[in-house]
Amino acid sequence: MKNFNTSIFIQVLEVEKCGSISRAAQNLFLSQSNLSTSIKSLENELGYSIFTRSSQGVTITPEGKLFLKSAKIIYAELRNIEKIEKIYKAKDSNLSIVCVYSSFIFQKFIEFRKNYFLGNTKDSFKETGLNQAMQDIIAKTYRVGFFYDFDNNIHKRWELAEKYFLDINLLSTSIPVTALISVKHPLSNEAALTPETLQSYPIVTFEDFENDDWLGAMGILAEKDVLYIFDRGGMIETVKNGHYIGISVGRPISFIKEDMSLVSIPIHGIQHQLNQYWVKSNSYELNEVEQGFLRFIKKF
Repeated sequence: MKNFNTSIFIQVLEVEKCGSISRAAQNLFLSQSNLSTSIKSLENELGYSIFTRSSQGVTITPEGKLFLKSAKIIYAELRNIEKIEKIYKAKDSNLSIVCVYSSFIFQKFIEFRKNYFLGNTKDSFKETGLNQAMQDIIAKTYRVGFFYDFDNNIHKRWELAEKYFLDINLLSTSIPVTALISVKHPLSNEAALTPETLQSYPIVTFEDFENDDWLGAMGILAEKDVLYIFDRGGMIETVKNGHYIGISVGRPISFIKEDMSLVSIPIHGIQHQLNQYWVKSNSYELNEVEQGFLRFIKKF
């Protein structure tokens, strides 16, 4: 099909987003007539209409819904193909890491760069939520990802791996879960906490986690008072205010030892085991620096 190319996907997806050919044409810097002709030509080749036109805009036909579902996948893969040259050109000597919020991985990233004299390399490190981290690896925006997942949820990541050709590897098991609390909080003197205890207090945690993947897996009900924060700094400042309890993983954040306003308390009684994994595209071969970083992480 002569019109089956990247530009037509962009055009069709923009029309779906705007619900209007005229608005889509403005966003794409095309004339309305040219965009309308381009999409009509595609529909003629397909043998069915993607959109139904009216004076109010466009609506998607049943056939169009199926087309758009596939078009989004194909367009994402075409963009991934375009990124391959850039990824492999940059891979020789630098680190490209996306990580689900983890002070441990971030600290080791900084230590590794210092110990191995990587100050002149253009390394990249991103902390984000679980869903976004997986999407960054799928889209090849980052080459190596680190994430933690409860054992009852990891099947969701295996399904993604099978669908998008990912290589998921176990890094560490039985990661502890802790509560970050202000010394002003009534629970600050407890030796340990349970999900049942936490159920009675407001919680602050990182966003971009499905409830079943995180709080739900810990046994904390979805309808409780939860504040979702995008970054670690925001969560810490919220906890310092004394009202919310923060949820963290791994060993206590290092600065707590110096910050007398915060305490870290282990959470016991979680029914599922939390493990840590690393992930990459299965077509990508780690460079020497990335292999060294993984060996460095595994020491701890």
